[in-house]
Amino acid sequence: MVRLRIRCRCITLAVIVSQVFVGLWFFSQRLDPSKQFLRRLLNEGGQSILHLTDQQMSHYYSFLGKEFCVKEGTLLKQSSEGNCICKVGWRGQRCGVPEVIQRAEWMQNPELTKNLQLKRRVRRVILVTPFSCEFDIFETNMNELDELIDAFVIGETNYTLCDTKNSPPLLNKLKNGWLKEYQNKIIYVPVNDKHLKNSSFMQNLVQSGLRLVSDVRPDDLLILTNGEEILSRDVVVFLKFFHGYPLPIKCNYKNYLYGFYWPMSKGKTNTTAPQMCAVSFQFLANAFEYQVSRLQDGNVLEEDLNFFTTNEQPVVEWTISEAGWRCHLCLSVQNIFNKFLTYPHSSQPKWFTESSPSMVPFIQRLIKFGQDENLDPVGNGELPQRENLPSYLWNHKENFVHLMKNPYETVSIHNFV
Repeated sequence: MVRLRIRCRCITLAVIVSQVFVGLWFFSQRLDPSKQFLRRLLNEGGQSILHLTDQQMSHYYSFLGKEFCVKEGTLLKQSSEGNCICKVGWRGQRCGVPEVIQRAEWMQNPELTKNLQLKRRVRRVILVTPFSCEFDIFETNMNELDELIDAFVIGETNYTLCDTKNSPPLLNKLKNGWLKEYQNKIIYVPVNDKHLKNSSFMQNLVQSGLRLVSDVRPDDLLILTNGEEILSRDVVVFLKFFHGYPLPIKCNYKNYLYGFYWPMSKGKTNTTAPQMCAVSFQFLANAFEYQVSRLQDGNVLEEDLNFFTTNEQPVVEWTISEAGWRCHLCLSVQNIFNKFLTYPHSSQPKWFTESSPSMVPFIQRLIKFGQDENLDPVGNGELPQRENLPSYLWNHKENFVHLMKNPYETVSIHNFV
């Protein structure tokens, strides 16, 4: 009888121990990204927090003996200890400076470059962008930048149409598993009219998004884009890996209309006007008090200039020329019409009416002949080349034919101007 009791106790103990180990194993397993996103999104009391983490140095750098090279810019097979051989378009002792940064004016000033160094613990980067039907641009950014961006703060208004009159279409697609491999980094911010009355769309995104991110360090970086912009991977590599460069930063973009077959040229350039796009959290807090409008205006108070000067942070506004691509109205014809519908009447094109049957053919003509919403001609159309496109678009161009070639080029439509 005693033996039987001992056996029962042993069996019970073994079952309990096994259950503990199974439980520990179960909760240590990583969730499927899309399920993780839904769990955070549907957390009781509001969307739950996304915790920023650090990658090991070996994720971004290759070690050759006691030295290291930046993976992104290095020909690793040809490199050796103390001798990083750079890929075309990359420079610097460790091949971490892309050519687009090397062309910046401040790079020629020894006083501004003396503190420029690679970080062993790289910055975390939060990208904030509003969304309005630009699914192709969104997909490209996610695929191009996933390894470099630590959190994507995406804002969508409740009046975004995108071929549907139901709930916001981006949220629906994400819930259905679209881009599920990247959803563990997405913070979705719904924005409605009430939120917009007292602040701008971008201000609301920054405030709401940062409340849902934990463990932000002062030197981590905030990047602001709009839904039509694709950031260059090279640019993000530099901003993420280095410290000691001047702040704040403006970006301009190669400018296209309807697709990458219509480069928009103003005078001799096809780039957009520079817009404020990147700043550290320390700089945003101390120089701009988290006010996006002040950041965009570039208003830095004199006492803030003195503060950053003593902390070896150059305060010089500078522009990254051709920081990426802007594809304006690169949507289906129906979604271009829908997007115009969401504009205030004062911002809608003068020719626009709310009649889809008449507007859709009109927009098709605009695309065919390369005319913008003001009926101004864009310039000369051209087929995009590999060097002029984000690599993801080029490598998957069969999925983005509508962005590569004018779909109405051979369609008989009369010019109306």
